[in-house]
Amino acid sequence: MLLKYLNDLDNAVREADRNPCPAALSECAERLAVVDGYLASQIEPVRRRGREIVDGLVSTDLYARLRQPMAPSEFARTL
Repeated sequence: MLLKYLNDLDNAVREADRNPCPAALSECAERLAVVDGYLASQIEPVRRRGREIVDGLVSTDLYARLRQPMAPSEFARTL
């Protein structure tokens, strides 16, 4: 399952890099949450290696944008 989740995250990150619209960033954040949730339930070596892979996929800038709350006007554009 981890490979599937990482692949989904990689695809979402690539889309967010190509088109950083609110919908793409939201999809990326959702995929990141799935990976984070999965890793939280794993043993330490798997969790640590998974985090290393995620850190390689998600740039610091993108990670910061994903963790920022969306402004109401941005949210309205996603509807």
